Amino acid sequence: MKNLILFLIFTVFACSCDFNDYPEPRESDQKWVIAGYQEGGISNPSYITVRDSAFVYSLSSDGTFRKSIGKKGISGTYEERLEDGLRKFLFHYESVDAHLIHGCKKDQEEYFLNSQGQLTGTWNACDGAKLYFDKQ
Repeated sequence: MKNLILFLIFTVFACSCDFNDYPEPRESDQKWVIAGYQEGGISNPSYITVRDSAFVYSLSSDGTFRKSIGKKGISGTYEERLEDGLRKFLFHYESVDAHLIHGCKKDQEEYFLNSQGQLTGTWNACDGAKLYFDKQ
């Protein structure tokens, strides 16, 4: 009987261990920092590189985010989806602060990952600047 109990305890511990040497990476927080932009409303805009910027998107794995531009910030929720072969991010804002939102709608922004892995804005569709962010 004592051996049976020890065997059952050993079995429970053995089954609860993860013997996978290469576990799947957990979804983690993401930080995207502005890398550059193209001016909106002009034909053939050139890419302008931005360095040492405080323009950052901080995405949490729980579906919330915070956008910081210098000392100002705004937050909300985001959804990530695959659409038309592109990985897209849709940011929904809790409050409407027009000078902090860079999208065609007053309370949301849409981004996609381009072929270089940059988070790329779509504000240029309504004459805004096209923003590019690198993952940190």
